[in-house]
Amino acid sequence: MIAAEFFLTDMFSVVSVVMAFVFLWSTMILFVGLFRRSAVHPKATRKLRFAVLVCARNEERVIRLPVKSIMMTSYPRELRDVIVLADNCSDQTAARAREAGAIVWEKTVPSSGKGDVLAWGLEKVIACGAYDAVAVFDADNIVSAQWFDHMNDALNDGERIATGRRMSSNATKNVISGWYTVYWDLMNELSNRVRTNLNLSGKLTGTGFAFRLDLLDEKGWQTKTMVEDVEFSVQCNIRGCRIAYVPEAEYADEQPVTVHHMWRQLCRWATGCWQVVRLYFVPWLSALFDHFSFRLFDSYFAMLTGLSVAFLILLSFVTLVLRLISGRDPLLALFLFASSMAFVSLVSWVMACSAVLLSNKKRRPRWWAVMTFPIFSFVLSLTVLFTLVHPTRTWKPIPHGN
Repeated sequence: MIAAEFFLTDMFSVVSVVMAFVFLWSTMILFVGLFRRSAVHPKATRKLRFAVLVCARNEERVIRLPVKSIMMTSYPRELRDVIVLADNCSDQTAARAREAGAIVWEKTVPSSGKGDVLAWGLEKVIACGAYDAVAVFDADNIVSAQWFDHMNDALNDGERIATGRRMSSNATKNVISGWYTVYWDLMNELSNRVRTNLNLSGKLTGTGFAFRLDLLDEKGWQTKTMVEDVEFSVQCNIRGCRIAYVPEAEYADEQPVTVHHMWRQLCRWATGCWQVVRLYFVPWLSALFDHFSFRLFDSYFAMLTGLSVAFLILLSFVTLVLRLISGRDPLLALFLFASSMAFVSLVSWVMACSAVLLSNKKRRPRWWAVMTFPIFSFVLSLTVLFTLVHPTRTWKPIPHGN
């Protein structure tokens, strides 16, 4: 037992140093980026033609929302085609989308996930040869009137891929949708915004992004993990291309409202992140040695920050158990463990409050969702650890229209 405790102590020290470095780096990026002024892209004279892809599987209840919302934007209608990628639908998704005015491409070959659907749709877009850029949305999205104008400005101002400000359409439905709203505020304000301010790279969040079609090479869209957005972000970073954040390009989507769907989605995210970490560590390290840049360096550390919190919780718990088993003072052991958890909770709560205060006042969550956000952080960390031994095997969509 003593040997095991010494081994754990050594391992804890090594991991703590790594986590401390990741935490300090992320903290430095946060504070420096917050005090840098956000760049404003000048109004572009050139108008790109967009292929607007909306991924949908059995979304007959909500598919009219994104189609109508996109149709009502201020961007010239002849320069944006709304294309619904109906993925093996067994309901009236395709019919409802056509009634709303969309072009519908029906995929009948089984899909392994959203990345597979995008690869199929983008192959057809490229074959058309009629578009300059692609925008990607989900079947539950609502798009602001100026979304395409702001994205067009960014893509004409040197950016090759950009993501908008993600908000919740059901922010006040219950505490779970409120937690998600806080989470997206964190991603918007304390990750994507600060990194864009520092000329680093943000991260795609699954939907509400656009890129120039020439960003893709002859292989097209090539993602294979459960988090095609994170994977594509890493691919772009390795190739020297950043993801820019365009806060004026607002959009909203529906968040899960049940524990079951929250757990399923977070497990899929965690499984996908582990896949990306495993598949891209060597390519990332190789690219870093070939052409070092702080942007590339930070891109991987940004992904590791959330994982490191999960391991801090795990190591604190294991240390508690070993101390109790070895006969150490139980009150001291419990106090040290509680102190670690209190620190994690405090950091999570401060970050949540800061992100919500910095966010757009529209679609904000209830105060009790902000106050209890550390619960969501612990659940997210738990899924990170759970999926290490029990990864999600199949991609299952989250039902919308609740």
